[in-house]
Amino acid sequence: MALRVFQAYLEDVASIRLVMEKRFDSDSMSFSLENSKSHVDLFIHSRLEDDQQVIYYLTSLHALNLQENYTLYDQDRNAVELGYGAIVRSTLFEKTFTYSGNDLGASYTAQETSFKFWGPISKAVFVVVEGQPHAMTLTEKGVWQAQVTGDLEGKSYHYLHKVNGQWLSVHDPYALSSKVNSGDSYIIDLKKLAKPSRAKTQLPMSQAIVYEMSVRDFSQQREAGFQHRSQFAGLTESPVLDGMKLGMDYIKQLGVTHIQLLPLYDFGSVDENKPQAVYNWGYDPVQYNVPEGSFSSQPNDPYARIRELQTAIQAYHDADISVIMDVVYNHVYHAEEYAFERIVPGYFYRYNQDGFRTDGTFCGNDVASERSMVRNYIKQSLRQWTSLYGFDGFRFDLMGILDIQTMNEIAAELKELHPNIYLYGEGWKMGTGLDFDLLAHQYNAGQMEDLGFFNDDYRDTFKKLLLNPQRLVEKNLHEKIQHLLAGSHYSHFLSPDQSVNYLECHDNATVFDYLHIENPDWTPQQQKRAASFGLQLVLISQGLAFIHAGQEFFRTKDEIDNTYNVTDAINHLDWTRAVHYQEHIQFIRALIALRKQYPELSQASYTTIERSCDFYWLTEFVLRYQIKTADGVLQFIINFATSDFTYEKEEDKAVLFNYPAVDDPDQQILTIAGQSICVLNG
Repeated sequence: MALRVFQAYLEDVASIRLVMEKRFDSDSMSFSLENSKSHVDLFIHSRLEDDQQVIYYLTSLHALNLQENYTLYDQDRNAVELGYGAIVRSTLFEKTFTYSGNDLGASYTAQETSFKFWGPISKAVFVVVEGQPHAMTLTEKGVWQAQVTGDLEGKSYHYLHKVNGQWLSVHDPYALSSKVNSGDSYIIDLKKLAKPSRAKTQLPMSQAIVYEMSVRDFSQQREAGFQHRSQFAGLTESPVLDGMKLGMDYIKQLGVTHIQLLPLYDFGSVDENKPQAVYNWGYDPVQYNVPEGSFSSQPNDPYARIRELQTAIQAYHDADISVIMDVVYNHVYHAEEYAFERIVPGYFYRYNQDGFRTDGTFCGNDVASERSMVRNYIKQSLRQWTSLYGFDGFRFDLMGILDIQTMNEIAAELKELHPNIYLYGEGWKMGTGLDFDLLAHQYNAGQMEDLGFFNDDYRDTFKKLLLNPQRLVEKNLHEKIQHLLAGSHYSHFLSPDQSVNYLECHDNATVFDYLHIENPDWTPQQQKRAASFGLQLVLISQGLAFIHAGQEFFRTKDEIDNTYNVTDAINHLDWTRAVHYQEHIQFIRALIALRKQYPELSQASYTTIERSCDFYWLTEFVLRYQIKTADGVLQFIINFATSDFTYEKEEDKAVLFNYPAVDDPDQQILTIAGQSICVLNG
């Protein structure tokens, strides 16, 4: 009898992949399967080898039962428990083990806590509460359950289970809170958490003015005087610098309707014990349902991170500002260590035909949103953020990786909780192992009427035009400019709601920096003029208006294109620039107020836009864009050139904004500076 060590994995109902070191191989290998009921001879279908290992592909004449336990033997009676390989990604596995309940995780009462753990291929499971193991019982659809008596509020726990021959511990992916750095999960009494209320004003998506900000960046700057720097509590502070209100009061005075917060679930790239040691935006998910501990004053306290986030969101709602959460369901931080991978290896991600994980995200893994339990998990997570914290919408990172069915189901379920939910994301077309027709990218917008998409055509067209107005003529862009200002009318979008108009976000260089990166000869004055002009265009365009925090005071990141992991000194919101550029901020504030005053600037239908909007090119570089409003006609004279333009206004039109300023209301001949907009009404 020869000692031999190997591993075996079920690939489909009648196929097994067996892997062993080459030194264990022999010329007369044979294999069989046994369980308490039967003996099955296996046939060698094929064999592969390299310098280190041998892989046998074995077949059975009879389909195996996914819910039975099998042991695989070689001819010398060396044995291994049959594990689960590609079978976990099969239709049969889905039919057998899809659990539709909403009660996975820990459910607390003062008398006992119920634990439910979806582990369909686990051979044994324990829930370990404060170091004490409690055996769990297998019930339907691969769900293990245990009731532990006593008042366990605030106690920590994890699961210990045997899968594919290994004992592994894992935190609860459905938990609401955990110890620092994604440690053991905490048992939470939901009755002790606040119930959120919404902002008083609820606007259609086309009328939104979204301001993107980071929890950490917002209050990081020491000179600004925040007391809770880089924490949830810092979002609600309003320090004063040189007589100017900053922080939350600044946001309120600016007049935006929504803030969008960069990732604030538990992410893996920052040490929660020493959060200032490393910077990261946080697009590195570890626990999708747990607020990030580095933003909390007490990351080891079971309730602190939850309550502090709830308090911040409620403060904005009380100020009539809605809150959108940036979510990253397309990939995880560490594929091998992620909870679902430790529970059901090979299930949570997409794989190619060669058995390797796809990498459309360029992060080493793509989440398989089309699988039933992944889809259910994402939906459960979003429902929880909506109902427990009161989030008003979600921005989906790399949404084009996710599948259409999942996104439509998300929209349907969240609208039942909050009819005015905002859903939009990055609709880039990315290769990820699924047919492009099934993915939630912008070219499939016609199949997702409740979803909006970041408009990269809008961004790229206007950024290049800011840099070189001559492109307007060289590239014959006149009709395209009209199309973009009208909510990208002649595109793949069903309505202006689907067009998220932006020139700048956390990604890539700020517009102010971009202009100098592309043309180092530009002066700061040229940069400011073009950057301001670009933001003005966003605020007069049909569709959702999106502003990056600090864009209105010419935010700079030292001309670094991608700052996801550089220092706070580069990424923090520099409030001293807000003090310096107060005059420009006041102008942008007035333009925001104008957009809110005239809903005709943000219509929800291309039909009404066609009826009410008119475009006429006065010269090759000057466009008159006018809109019929309830009390007359709103007119924008847009000068795309860098040189001044002289315009004779109609007698019945009053000047609302112009640069240079118009002192005499009866003045008919106006000078409109290069790269600026004159606004008239009447």
